[in-house]
Amino acid sequence: MRKVLAEGATERIEHRFIAADGRTVWLSSELARRGAPAGRGPVARCFSTNVTRAKVAEEALRESEERAQALLESTEQGICGIDRAGRCTFANRACVRQLGYRDEAELVGRAMHQLVHHTRESGAPLPESECRICHTLRSGEPAHLAGELLFRADGTSFPFEYWSRPVRRQGETVGAVVTFVDITERKRSEQVLAAQALMGALRAEVSVALSHPGTLRELLQRCAEAIRGHLGAAFARIWLLDEREQVLELRASAGMYTHLDGRHSRIPVGSYKIGRIARELRPHMTNDVLHDPQVSEKDWARREGMVSFAGYPLVVEDRLTGVMAMFARSPLHERVLEALGTIADMVAQGIERKRAEEALQESEARRAAEHAVLRRIIGQSGDGIVMVDEHGVVRLMNPEAERQLGPAAELTIDAWAGATCVSTPEGAPMPAAETPLHRALRGEKVESVGWQVRRPDGAVRVLSASASPLRRADGAPAGAVMNTRDEAERLRLEQEREPLVRSLQEAVQVRDEFLSIASHELRTPLTAVLLQVESLRRAIRLGQAPESMTRLDAKLSTMHRSVFRLSDLVNELLDVSRISARGLPLHVEDFDLVALLRESIERFEEASRRGSSIRLLGSPDVLVRWDRARMEQVITNLLSNAVKYGAGAPIDVRVDGGAGERVRFAVQDRGIGIAPGDQARIFERFQRAASVMHYGGFGLGLWIVRLIVEQHGGAVRVESAPGRGATFSVELPRDVAGAGAPREGGPPPAPLPAGG
Repeated sequence: MRKVLAEGATERIEHRFIAADGRTVWLSSELARRGAPAGRGPVARCFSTNVTRAKVAEEALRESEERAQALLESTEQGICGIDRAGRCTFANRACVRQLGYRDEAELVGRAMHQLVHHTRESGAPLPESECRICHTLRSGEPAHLAGELLFRADGTSFPFEYWSRPVRRQGETVGAVVTFVDITERKRSEQVLAAQALMGALRAEVSVALSHPGTLRELLQRCAEAIRGHLGAAFARIWLLDEREQVLELRASAGMYTHLDGRHSRIPVGSYKIGRIARELRPHMTNDVLHDPQVSEKDWARREGMVSFAGYPLVVEDRLTGVMAMFARSPLHERVLEALGTIADMVAQGIERKRAEEALQESEARRAAEHAVLRRIIGQSGDGIVMVDEHGVVRLMNPEAERQLGPAAELTIDAWAGATCVSTPEGAPMPAAETPLHRALRGEKVESVGWQVRRPDGAVRVLSASASPLRRADGAPAGAVMNTRDEAERLRLEQEREPLVRSLQEAVQVRDEFLSIASHELRTPLTAVLLQVESLRRAIRLGQAPESMTRLDAKLSTMHRSVFRLSDLVNELLDVSRISARGLPLHVEDFDLVALLRESIERFEEASRRGSSIRLLGSPDVLVRWDRARMEQVITNLLSNAVKYGAGAPIDVRVDGGAGERVRFAVQDRGIGIAPGDQARIFERFQRAASVMHYGGFGLGLWIVRLIVEQHGGAVRVESAPGRGATFSVELPRDVAGAGAPREGGPPPAPLPAGG
């Protein structure tokens, strides 16, 4: 007031008074100087208003704001205010710290959605139209959500849970208050629990798969499918080690690849990432496939969207069994990657167990097969086999032993010996203690003991027996086994052997005779050739005048005939082997038999110098469907024999074509004839009726004739008597294009030798 009086200024003040009743009274006063009445000094005038109620309300508001500010600053939850435009109006220290800023001023006034809430967890943009916080500003509806991302000032992000509540003024939404908490640890805990639950379920399913019946490949396939299904893998695979070749062989594949072939079906140890895992016996895991140096096929991984890989060696007692691996299109939790090692151990143990089971089953099957084979061998053995236990009780008898000795199963040796009347080979009674089985039970090895057995049916068997003791693995007696052989059967076989020996001796004699004939037949033309050649050489060496062309031609003709004869003989020997090995294939065709006979007779008359005339009688033409070349050989061989043995007399060839399905022709000579006892034999190989000293040849001609005629489905016969000549008749079906004949148009057969 003194200041007002002194300076004339107007002052407004708030001041507090204590009322008489002790109440605090706030006044708002205005002091002003007024002009003084005449003759007096300046005066001041004061107007006061009681503002106690307003002052109390203001104080309460200040205290409320201070409490609210203290509450905002004391909580660990981030809290910020947002106006209708989405700009930050305030932020507590927890909000500033969690978002990575230094001071609230760096946030106030900035658009919060574009600053910290612009991207989804998947990496896709989050537009304001889909933001639940912005929706609260537009609609006034509160929102609560967990799992979205907030981005810090340095660009990193964290998952958060938030509550967005509208701020209203006079019923209108003017902003929102957002409260949020960092749930990184909660998410990590949830992921750990989820990973633990996931791996527990996977372990359970793999355990069931490993215990399920089936083959090893089926077991591994179920494991691969369980890994793919529980871990969301793109594909999972299992390789097994081939220890001999040191190659990993793909045995199971589930997911986007199910085939077991291709370039990764066999991976050498040390090659590719799978082979390196096998060589180093260490797992390899990554959640960044595209930047992992162990993954070589980056283009494939980028194209297929592969993110993670996990590969584990399958090891049992430091011994590699195989490799298990998987690719996934999303990251794998570190707990999952760690727990997959346990799954790999389970699979490796399962593989080892399954292999042991299969080896045991294979061994049992092999043992059962061996026992079955042994039982079949014993059952089908030509020797009798008897086995007794250590007490002398018969436990096994094969059918041959029962046939020889009579049934004795479950009988003691003494009872069986008494029932069968065992005796020595001379017929003297044999005590049971001296039987081969009793002696073997006493530890003696018995070799080829002869004895007689009279069976209950009265049959007497002469037997020989050998017996040996049986012992267990510890050397204790286990019984004895006896082999018996029916000597009567041996004697019978010896009797049957005698005719075979005689037959063999006869065959050897035939062989010797043939060799004698062959040497004579081959030596005769060879000697003639050598004599003529030597004569010519001598004349040339002595410088004698050349012989006349007539004599030289005669000598050369002799040499030519001898060489030609020698060639025929060699061909006959070769054809015997060829015919025996391959038979006589036919190449049939249509032709006129009469024309063929006429041609053969004409050629024969030109070549023959024996003087026999040959006549062709019968049908003018006969059409047949035969092998022409083979039939020409038949005709030639028959004409050759007729000339050779015909003594120069006329020869007749008759043809009967008839009108039926059969055709007959015959060659008749008037020579030396054939004895009745030789007529069947001459159609065999190396057989002849006349002496080799007077008639040459190996005795093959008629054997070849018979083979060709029979191959055509016909027959050849001879009618003859000594001194009255011989008639060889051939009868054949008109058409032989049937079974046994090759397809028409094949290669023609090789010619057979003529004569003989």
